[in-house]
Amino acid sequence: MTLAVLIGIIASAVFAASGYLKSSNFENFEVTKFAATVIVGMAVGAIMYVSGLEITESNVVAQLAAYVGVIAVVENILKAILRRF
Repeated sequence: MTLAVLIGIIASAVFAASGYLKSSNFENFEVTKFAATVIVGMAVGAIMYVSGLEITESNVVAQLAAYVGVIAVVENILKAILRRF
C-alpha cells in the first residue's frame, strides 16, 4: 500500500505544481490548496490499492499519469460539491 499512496502523493504534487505554474501572473502560493490536492492524491492511491490495482515497476509511469487524471477529476468533483453547499 505504501507504493500506491506514494505514487498518489507524487502524482497529486505534480498536478498541484502544474496548476500553480500555469497561471500567468504567478499568484501567491497557497499551502492549503497544495496540501488539499496531496491529500486527495493519498486517498486516490489508497483506494486504488484497496481495489486491487497492481503496481509494478514496469507500469509506474502509466499509473502515475492515470493517477494525475483521476486526481484532477476527483478534486474537481469535490470542489463542485463543496461550492454548492
